[in-house]
Amino acid sequence: MPASLHWIDAFARSRGLRYEPEADERWLRAWEPYSTLKTPFRYEHALHATGATGSVSVARAVLECAPSPAAISVPSYEVGTWIAIVQDVRIKAKAAVTSDFGSPFTEPLELVSMPRLMSGDAGFDHVFASFSATTEDLAIAITPSVRKLLLSWRTPVHAETRAGGFILAPVSLSADGHGLGWMFDAVNVFGEKATKLKT
Repeated sequence: MPASLHWIDAFARSRGLRYEPEADERWLRAWEPYSTLKTPFRYEHALHATGATGSVSVARAVLECAPSPAAISVPSYEVGTWIAIVQDVRIKAKAAVTSDFGSPFTEPLELVSMPRLMSGDAGFDHVFASFSATTEDLAIAITPSVRKLLLSWRTPVHAETRAGGFILAPVSLSADGHGLGWMFDAVNVFGEKATKLKT
């Protein structure tokens, strides 16, 4: 069982969040599988909030990684990233985008269940791989303002929308108060952009 971390508890209290060092995974697992993100081995240090349009859960998603075959006598190891799972009834279309092409968190893109599509934004398509059932769904989910936001972050990220919510995982964020604060701010701005009409 993960021990409670004082700095996360203090962050949660300062923002009125509920903190679970040992995450109740049932709600988080209900959103799996993800489109471009590997399924975590476990979740820990979850923070939860509810609002008028749904709920927000941010947790550490932990993967167990095997060393390369060339690494003799090296044990497996764990890596973690912040992930946000947001229930928002205003989200309707299913799409996924990622700019993470090399971390342990990325599913091989050929395994993504949706076809890879181009957004029509050359700058965005140069940095992000986009997936959706149709170009119409992609346009509804990943609007110009969402694309601009994602590009402005300049960090490897997985973003997925689906009917009733969205998932964000910026895989290089630090596991500290700065990274956690950035994550909650990003969730708020992404939610605002993703629920506006196409702009």
